[in-house]
Amino acid sequence: MRMKRLFLLLAVLVIAGPVFAGGGGEASSGGSASGVQPVKIAFYGSISGVNSESGRQGMLAVKAAQQYVNENGGIKALGGAPIEIVPIDGTSDSAQGVLPLERALSAGGISGIVGSAQSAFALISLPILQKYRVPAVTASAANGTITQKGCEFIFQPAAKAAQFSPMQLDFLRFIAPKMGKTVSDLKFAIVFENSAWGEDNAKANSRDLSEAGLTIAVNENYEAGKLSDASPIVTKMKNAGVDVVFPSCYANDAKLLMTAMNAMKYKPIIIAGGSAFTWPSLLNDLGQDVNGICSADGWVWDTKPTLEFAEFTKIRERYERENGEFIPGQGGPSIISFMLIVEAIENGKSADSVSVRDELRKLNADNSAWFKAYSTGRGSFDNSGHNAGSVPVILQWQNEKPRCVYPPEAASADVMDPLTLKPFAK
Repeated sequence: MRMKRLFLLLAVLVIAGPVFAGGGGEASSGGSASGVQPVKIAFYGSISGVNSESGRQGMLAVKAAQQYVNENGGIKALGGAPIEIVPIDGTSDSAQGVLPLERALSAGGISGIVGSAQSAFALISLPILQKYRVPAVTASAANGTITQKGCEFIFQPAAKAAQFSPMQLDFLRFIAPKMGKTVSDLKFAIVFENSAWGEDNAKANSRDLSEAGLTIAVNENYEAGKLSDASPIVTKMKNAGVDVVFPSCYANDAKLLMTAMNAMKYKPIIIAGGSAFTWPSLLNDLGQDVNGICSADGWVWDTKPTLEFAEFTKIRERYERENGEFIPGQGGPSIISFMLIVEAIENGKSADSVSVRDELRKLNADNSAWFKAYSTGRGSFDNSGHNAGSVPVILQWQNEKPRCVYPPEAASADVMDPLTLKPFAK
């Protein structure tokens, strides 16, 4: 009887296969007919918890990229080695999220990491990356201090949060005259979660609006992950006569904020600071009410450099076909980050993590089509690991889909009046 039970247990373990430290789901492997050892690239993000929408996007995106690489010959410089994804679930608790990362890296064998796209998790990862000498490419993480802590293994390809605010204000100056409004007469609200990313955005918004001599009527923060009712915030904005809102929120909070606005029949101009205001979940929550909402972001699916890149388009179409949604603002940069790691492995002809780090440093918009796929198609990694040429873009929801509408060198669609949803006169 004991032998039978032992046999059954062994059978279950064989069928189940390996489970990688950090959890969040099974590792995804393309296999190898030639017997070449797979190359392991990790995905680090909030796969579970209140911010799991971020992790869902990233994980689905790197799977689409992995399938594309494996179906097209794997890592050619390593004899066609397939790529295996190691999911590392930081959960949605930044106080605990570093533990699964350290467990995974201490096991060894990981060549590079995609993520975390959430700034709070990217920040806590820095000493672990340095300790185990594994490079991470942070997709869309925007906090300005990520590459200022002296970590030699961090790469931040996206625009920093401090760059979002000037772009939001430039865009408002662009559309206000078209709406018959004078920017100096408008009242502003800054609404943000008190996370590293939210506070970074809000600080920049406050600075830029104040320096421009504009009126900040409401400056409201709330505890990250703890907002249950946005009605008090919306009531404060409505009573203050706020015309323009600069919100920085994740998915559940964005839903609460917009739902409260709709319930109060209050419709200010929304120019958000990225994140949930660019995601498919906002469409699921609000339906047609998403139309007209604008947001800064580090990337959107239809920037000109992205549309012109056939290889990315193939992966994007796979993502959309398999997941039934447009590729969102954390999905696309996760693909690009994944492919930059693949390119570094190919160029260095090595899956050694330090070699990958060294090759990543050499990539730029002139020698890498994947690097060029960010926003306006410019840039290179500076000595800190940040993309010194990164520029945010402005998207606007039109016909239930985000479109890149600003700046002109990146835009593929004309901006519409965010309040009337009608085209501006040419």
